[in-house]
Amino acid sequence: MYLISRVEWSRVVGILALAAVAPLLAVAAPARPQRFILDHDGHAQFSTLTTDFRADLDEEVQEIPANVTTFLLCCGAGRFYFPTKVGLVDPNLKQLLAEHAKGNDPFGYFLEKLHASGRETFITYRMNDVHNPTAENGWNLPLVRLQHPDAIARPEAAARNDAEWMNWSLDFSRPEVQTYVRAMLTEVVERYANTIDGLQLDWMRFPRHLSGVGDEVWAKRQFLTQIVQMARELTKKHGLKLAVRVPSTPHGCRVIGVDVADWSRRGLVDFVTVSEFLDTDFQMPIGEFHEMCGPAMPIYASIEIEHGWQQHCAESLRGAATGLYACGADGLSLFNFVGHAEFGVVPYEWLAGLESPASAARKPLLFSVPVNKYRKEMDQQGLLPVQVPAHSTVTLPLTVPAAALPAWRARILVAADAPIGVALGGHALEYIPTLHPSELFLEYTPPVNSFSNISSHRPLRDQGRLYRFDSRLLQPGANTLELRNDSDNSIEVGRINLGLW
Repeated sequence: MYLISRVEWSRVVGILALAAVAPLLAVAAPARPQRFILDHDGHAQFSTLTTDFRADLDEEVQEIPANVTTFLLCCGAGRFYFPTKVGLVDPNLKQLLAEHAKGNDPFGYFLEKLHASGRETFITYRMNDVHNPTAENGWNLPLVRLQHPDAIARPEAAARNDAEWMNWSLDFSRPEVQTYVRAMLTEVVERYANTIDGLQLDWMRFPRHLSGVGDEVWAKRQFLTQIVQMARELTKKHGLKLAVRVPSTPHGCRVIGVDVADWSRRGLVDFVTVSEFLDTDFQMPIGEFHEMCGPAMPIYASIEIEHGWQQHCAESLRGAATGLYACGADGLSLFNFVGHAEFGVVPYEWLAGLESPASAARKPLLFSVPVNKYRKEMDQQGLLPVQVPAHSTVTLPLTVPAAALPAWRARILVAADAPIGVALGGHALEYIPTLHPSELFLEYTPPVNSFSNISSHRPLRDQGRLYRFDSRLLQPGANTLELRNDSDNSIEVGRINLGLW
């Protein structure tokens, strides 16, 4: 029998143990503010402006659901959306540039309308956005990298055209990078201080900020702390809050050099959002952050636009929210949810009820076993895809939040390249043929020609197998899922979903 590693089991057991003591901790801990956050990347709006940008942005503000308490608007990537005098504006955004030439500022107008709507409004600054770092027109090339091409995390890898985008991330241990980022933060905060409530430093877009490997990065962490300290002084001057988005585990924070414990101890930040890189985990060790950052620090959990190779649907958003609340999250942050606009629509109705643990657990719910897709060394590791050797069994953990039970119906969908047996806690599950075995709930798949390659990973109908079982087999917390291969060939399992009604 093939088992997952002790490290992965210990992670699951640790999460469950923390969840079990969370109610006791909550009694002694001071009240932490709950937030339901939209972390908006801005590109979908500023790349599609019409000649009446005010009407465009008025509609966007009007459409935001009432349960959203906090709106984080990104000011740009390597290049920016506001008329900066320190950096550069994205040259692809022709209408935005035309408005700047006329003396208009759509970014500032958006902030004003957001703030006037009564929502807590933040600017979020991406510390290292390296989309298309070698694009011919340099649409995302930050000015400091244009002036200092070697001021990056891995210049030797960039020189050999290594395909990993994060090789081109700015190296914050370089003085010229420090000077540039300080100037950019100062400019954006002082320009919009009267129309915002705070600033977020996003260390997860993209999560590489220092040169070196392993412990070399942690040894340089003071360079990132210096930026956070500077940002705290800047925001405090204007009576603003400061937030950070960081990896989903204390180990991941160490990997990229963000010393969240020190920042919290010194009062440099007002809240922390923990996140995977471009992926959603339904469990995170949030209790470890409460312990590390102190009982007064609000810890929010990020839900990305995808979970593995699946884009979220309403049921998976509720499943992710239910799992993360059970892990101790004080609220949720949806990163780039409005990225759906690049596919033609933003399904805001899916967000109903996500603002609280009780309403988020409304069924039906979809859960997924974590998949290795974009995951990097600072992320929690996925469990899929997994190879099940011939005549062998692979055992995986399946965590179910207590709030998701009881359920009147339960189904498990397994996508594999050959028929496979499935058992839950030693009980064999009944395979049921179906005309639609590729999904438990209606999922949206982008067109093949879109920027997302998710459509190429949707299981074929003959790869999906649906299993029925008595939902009473599920226990709150840890469950054991067994994948049995009775054939003479290895079988790859790429997706496992649990549906509860």
